[in-house]
Amino acid sequence: MQLRLKLLLLSTLPILMALGSVAVTARHQTLKLAQQERELVESAYLHSKETELRHYVQLAQSALERIAAEGLDTQTRKRQALALLARMQFGKDGYFFVYDREGNVLLDAQHMGLSGVDLCDPANPLSEAPANLILAKARQGGGMVRYPWQKPSSRLTVPKLAYVTTLPGWDWVLGTGLYLDDVQETLRNIDRAAQENIDGTRRRIYGIAALCIVLIGLAGLALNLSDHRVASAKLRRLAQRVVHSQEEERVRVARELHDGVVQVLVSSKFLLETAQVQWTTAHAVQAPRDMLDQGLDRLNDALLEIRRVSHGLRPALLDDLGLAAALALMVQEVKEQGAFDVRFTLRGQARPLPTSHGTALFRVAQEALTNARMHAGASQVEVLLRFTRWRVSLSIVDDGRGFDVQRVQGDGQGGIGLRNMRERIEGLGGRFAIASGRQGTRILAVLDLRAGPAAALPSGFEPSQVPA
Repeated sequence: MQLRLKLLLLSTLPILMALGSVAVTARHQTLKLAQQERELVESAYLHSKETELRHYVQLAQSALERIAAEGLDTQTRKRQALALLARMQFGKDGYFFVYDREGNVLLDAQHMGLSGVDLCDPANPLSEAPANLILAKARQGGGMVRYPWQKPSSRLTVPKLAYVTTLPGWDWVLGTGLYLDDVQETLRNIDRAAQENIDGTRRRIYGIAALCIVLIGLAGLALNLSDHRVASAKLRRLAQRVVHSQEEERVRVARELHDGVVQVLVSSKFLLETAQVQWTTAHAVQAPRDMLDQGLDRLNDALLEIRRVSHGLRPALLDDLGLAAALALMVQEVKEQGAFDVRFTLRGQARPLPTSHGTALFRVAQEALTNARMHAGASQVEVLLRFTRWRVSLSIVDDGRGFDVQRVQGDGQGGIGLRNMRERIEGLGGRFAIASGRQGTRILAVLDLRAGPAAALPSGFEPSQVPA
C-alpha cells in the first residue's frame, strides 16, 4: 500500500468514525428526547382528560341531587334521572352510562337516542371484560378505567378512558368516558417528527462526510501535484547539475590534454621531423642523434602526462591497493606541483572498502584539494583518514580563506562541488559536515561500514566549529 493511500485512509477513517459516532449519538439523544416529550404530552393529555371526566361526573351528580331533592317516589325519580342522563351528552362521542349494584345496564342506547353506541354489558361476552373492570373499580370506591372500545363516530376500536363512581342513595354506578385516539395520534406525530429529525440529521451527516472526503481528496491531489512539481524541479536541477558536471569534466580533460599531452606530442613531432631532415642532409651524426634523444624525452613526458590525466579520472591504485594508498599518491602529486604544503595521515588499520565507499571518499578529497588550490589560497592542508571498527572517516583541513557556508549552500547556481560531495556521502547513508571561517575550512565525511542507519559524526565535531 502506497504511503499516500495510507495517509488518505488514516485521515478519512477517523472522520468517518467520528461522524458515525455523532450520528449514533444524535439518534439516541433524539429518540430519548422524543420519548421524554411523548411521556410529558401523554401525561398532560391524560391529566386533562381525567380532570374533564371528573368535571362531567360532578355535573351529573349535581343534577341527580336536584332530582332527589324534589321528593318524588323512587320509580319516578329514577326514570327522570335516567332521562336526564341520556340527554347529557358532550362532544360527538361523549355520554354517560349507569349500572345498578347487580351490574345490570340501566342506561342503554335507546335511552340516549344515539345510534351505534353499545354499553358495556357483563352479560354480553364481547363486553364482559370492560364491564367487569368498571364494576370492580366502582366497588373499590371509583376511579379511572382504561379499556379498548368502539368509537361511535368512526366505528373504530380505540383506547378509551372512563371515570366511574357510586351514587350514594341511588345504589347506582355512574360513569362516563373519553376516547384516546387523539392522544395516540399526537404521540404518533411526535414519533414521526423524531424520525424525520433523525433522517434529516443522518442526511446532513452523510453530506458532511462526503464533503470532508472530497476536501481530503482535493487536498491530497493538490499536495500530490505540489510534490510532483517540486520533484520535477529537483530532477531538472539534478539533470542540469549532472550535465554541467559532465561538461566541466570534459573541459578539464580537454584542457589537460591540450595544455599537456598535445603540446608535448607536437614538440616531439617537430623534433623528430627536424632530426629526419638533418639525418639526410647533415655530414655529422651527432645533431640528429641529439634531436632523437630530445624527441624520446618528450614522448616520455607525454606518457607521464597521460598517466597523470588518467589517474585524475580514475586512479588504478584505488582499485589495486585501496583508499589509503590512492590518497597518499594524490597528496604526493599535489605536493610535487608545489601549490601548497599538504600532509596525509592514516590512523587505524586500513582495510578494504566497498568500491562505492572508496570512490566517494576519494572524490571528496580530490574536490577538497582542488577547492583549496583554486579558491582558498591555502598554504597548508592536512588530510586525515581514520579507520575504526564500524566506520571510516575522512577529514580535510586547510588554512586558506573561508567562505559563508549557508550562502554557498543556498545558492542554486554555485557550490556545485560542495553539493556533489554531500550527495555522494549522504547517498551512501553517511554524514557530511563542513565548517568554514576566516581561519580556514574543515570538511568531514563519515561512512558506516555496517548495513543500518546513517553513521553519526564523531564526538567532538561541531559543524559550526572553525578549525584553528
